[in-house]
Amino acid sequence: FATAEYLRAMQGGGEHGPHSMQLTPDGKGIYFNGGNHTKLPDNLEISRGLKDGWGEDHILPRMWDANGHARGIWAPGGYICKTDFDAKKVELFASGFRNEFDFALDANGEIVTYDADMEWDMGSPWYRPTRINHVVSGGEYGWRSGSGKWPSYYEDSLPAGVDIGPGSPTGTTFGTGAKFPAKYQRAFFGNDWTYGTMYAIHMTPDGAGMKMEKEEFVFGKPLPLTDVVINPVDGAMYFAVGGRKTQSALYRVTYVGKESTAPAKPYEVTKEAKQRHVLEKLHEEGTGPEAIDKAWPFLSSKDRFLRFAARVAIERQPAKLWEERALKEKDTQASIEALIALARVSRTTQPEAATGAKPGPGKSSDPVAPVTPESAKVQAKILAALGNIEAAKLDVDHQLQLIRAYQLAFTRLGKPDAATLAAVAAKFDGLYPSKDTYVNRELCQLLVFLDSKSVVAKTLGMVATAKDDSDALASDELLARNSGYAKAAEEVHKSRPNKQQLALMWSLRNATAGWTSDLKKTYFGWFPHARTWKGGNSFKGFWENARNEALDHFAGEDRVALNELSSKSEIVPANYVAPKGPGKNWTIDEVVALTKGGLKGRNYENGKAMFTSVSCVACHHFMGDGGNIGPDISGAGSRYSIRDLMENIIEPSKVISDQYESHQIEKTDGSMVIGRIVSEDADNVQVMMNPFSPTTLSPIKKSEIKSKKTYPISMMPPGMINVLNQDELLDLIAYLLSAGNPNDKAFAK
Repeated sequence: FATAEYLRAMQGGGEHGPHSMQLTPDGKGIYFNGGNHTKLPDNLEISRGLKDGWGEDHILPRMWDANGHARGIWAPGGYICKTDFDAKKVELFASGFRNEFDFALDANGEIVTYDADMEWDMGSPWYRPTRINHVVSGGEYGWRSGSGKWPSYYEDSLPAGVDIGPGSPTGTTFGTGAKFPAKYQRAFFGNDWTYGTMYAIHMTPDGAGMKMEKEEFVFGKPLPLTDVVINPVDGAMYFAVGGRKTQSALYRVTYVGKESTAPAKPYEVTKEAKQRHVLEKLHEEGTGPEAIDKAWPFLSSKDRFLRFAARVAIERQPAKLWEERALKEKDTQASIEALIALARVSRTTQPEAATGAKPGPGKSSDPVAPVTPESAKVQAKILAALGNIEAAKLDVDHQLQLIRAYQLAFTRLGKPDAATLAAVAAKFDGLYPSKDTYVNRELCQLLVFLDSKSVVAKTLGMVATAKDDSDALASDELLARNSGYAKAAEEVHKSRPNKQQLALMWSLRNATAGWTSDLKKTYFGWFPHARTWKGGNSFKGFWENARNEALDHFAGEDRVALNELSSKSEIVPANYVAPKGPGKNWTIDEVVALTKGGLKGRNYENGKAMFTSVSCVACHHFMGDGGNIGPDISGAGSRYSIRDLMENIIEPSKVISDQYESHQIEKTDGSMVIGRIVSEDADNVQVMMNPFSPTTLSPIKKSEIKSKKTYPISMMPPGMINVLNQDELLDLIAYLLSAGNPNDKAFAK
């Protein structure tokens, strides 16, 4: 039913090609989908969203996959289209997927899909697990190639309903018509081939969207699930397994129990969902300017799906009809949404895919081009309107939206002159660093783009103390269902790459302003430590390419020295014993609960080894050994309760002694240094900038110090114990509280 070119794509698309077709709810058309490697149909002339409105929209250059996967594949990525039975009218319904193999419609006609991850990204901050998406008209779900995946909080995209984890999505269906209890008749079922697990996704209407919870419905080892259907005749579920030289089979699932299996009524459609459907009618071809007044009130909605539907409707109308209204909008939420829309429709350059750019191996792409005279006028208006919004008074969600609006004003319209960059940088420099992880990630990118002179020093100060935020990708039970495929996930669990450090250092590879000799050494001296982390197949290559790109900003002897510094492997102490893990993000309450019955039967030697393994010994003096950067903890057992000790370890910035506080030093040349003043004399201060190298001190002449203020973040990195499993953690606590006494009752057998 499609063009010859599209039919060829269907035949040659492989695992990324078109996979599924479903009748539209009215029975008059067909929905079909394609993965991110599949070209859009060449007779596609209609789009629910802004026609040709997709873009890469990276404020800093995205890097293509280190092993070459999807290099040169641009937005819109995977998609779902709608067509009539003659394929004369093909319409792009939603896009931004990685490789959604299948999709299904519920009893109310809502589309849900199970999208794939990119397992080679595991361990990196841009890794997106397989996930369930509620697919709506004009939807954008943020897949971009290489390191460019959008985070779920980008206001110009829509988030996942629920993250599943690593896997390989295959067939999907709803339980409609099954002789199952009502809960399962309404559920969405998604197959994962890799880990032999079929998920039941239980959906509850939530405003204009859906709240989703996952359940492992069927699983086995091996159970390479391929497809699943509900038989309307007997009401049973049938699923198939096989593929890639595995044994094929067909299974039948029936319900045995006392719950009613009478046909369940569809969920009642919420008033917000009904309003979304009204707004989505404005996405259809032939809708006139009346859509602007109908949609505008919903730009200020607290419901993200309503805001999105309203913005899509407005973007389809000529900008000249609503530009002035967008620039004068007073409501903060509506203003941000309207200015995002104006930036998106005002682009004067072609989408990146149309440029014919050929990315080279291991190179970044799509930097923001200089603003053109034509774009500069509207960009200035957008920046002026955004400038009326006081970022410091916003909550985290709205700060993220505002930062994204600024990013789009630049990615869509170009990089302005130095004076404009400096003015915007001044607006955000005071907000950085923030207390929020993701605001810091986005501010770092924006300030690097704006050529801020302070972003390098501030960011390196945060990197040194960034909390270990590595979460488990999946349960050990699930990974055990396919030990061959689980290797990368297990390596991530064991090595616990610090995603916040990685995200911030990734952005700094593009920084060109604010570098000093000491900051360069601190930045490039981080790479040996980063090599201890492991991830998917492309993880190592991504960070080697990032190092090389950062080195390209420097030349001559400077580059040679920095290359040598960053090429080294981390030096492991002779008595180092690697934690067995797997670790977890320990909380104070969890540790207190573990020790409630006292410490008994602990392992003294292992506790002593963990004291070295988690770097306590580098900074803290303990029973005649260790460093002196942090307080002496020899008397921890007599000074601290378990809760107090864990608070100092897990939340070190909560209370900072004035003896160990850090400082933010602004120098007369405009550069900045963040660290602890370890010593000083009449002329100089010695500053420790890197807690992982506490003996490396940077001298600063007092005559070069313009200002100095206390820095509110402890130099002790939080979450150092997160690499430890339960036994390792309890052994360490026993060692600390016993003052290193092997005869303490905690070690009695």
